[in-house]
Amino acid sequence: MFGSLRGDTPWHNDSDLDLAVRGMSPEKLLEACHRLEAIVPSWLPFDLVAIEQADRRIRDLILQLTPMPKNTYLALKTRLDDELSEIKRTINTLNMLLAQADTIPEIALIPSAADYIEDFYSGCERLSERVAVTLDGGLPEGRNWHEQLLRQMAEPSSQGRPPLWERSLLLDLEAYRHFRHLARHLYNVNLHGQRVLELAQQAPDVFEKVQQAVRKFGEWLVQQTS
Repeated sequence: MFGSLRGDTPWHNDSDLDLAVRGMSPEKLLEACHRLEAIVPSWLPFDLVAIEQADRRIRDLILQLTPMPKNTYLALKTRLDDELSEIKRTINTLNMLLAQADTIPEIALIPSAADYIEDFYSGCERLSERVAVTLDGGLPEGRNWHEQLLRQMAEPSSQGRPPLWERSLLLDLEAYRHFRHLARHLYNVNLHGQRVLELAQQAPDVFEKVQQAVRKFGEWLVQQTS
C-alpha cells in the first residue's frame, strides 16, 4: 500500500486506495482488479499499479527508496513533480496513438483518444487537488466542485499562495474539464470525432504550459523553505 492511506500524501474526501504489486502477469493483474472490485467499498476508488511498469520516480516512492521530504512545501513539490511524470506518460502514449491515426479505424481511434484525453485532464486535476488539500485546507464542496477547484487554482489564496494556473491556461484546462464531463455522460461512440482529435492534438502543447506553470509554482514552494 502507498499514497494517502500510507501517509505519503494528505488524505481527503477524493482520495483513493493505492496498491502496488510485483511479478504479476497481465492476466493475474486483471483478475486481481476484478477481485478488488468485489472487496473494496464502492465509495473508495482504487488503483492497482504494477511496479515493473511504473515510472522510476514513482517506483522509488512506492518502495520508499526516496523518502518523502518532511517539509510541507518540499513534500508538495515532490508530489507535483510525480504527477507531472505520470501525465507525461499519458501524453507520450497519446502521441503514439496519433502517429498511427491513419491506420486505425475511426470507431476505435476516437474512443481511445477520448480515454487518453480524460486521463490527461484527470492528471491536471490531481495537481490542483494536491495544492488545494495541502495549502488551502481541502477541496471545494458541492456538485460542481471540479469547476470550483479549477477556478480556485487560478486565484491567489488568502494565505498568500500564488495562482497555480494563469488565466490563459485556465481557459485551456476548462475545455478539457468540459470534455471529460461530456465523455463521462455520453458513450464514447457518440462523441464528436473531430473535436476529440482537436483536443488530442492540442494536449501536448497544453501539457507544456502545465509543466511551465508547475515549475514556476515549485520555485515558489522552495522559496518558502528559506
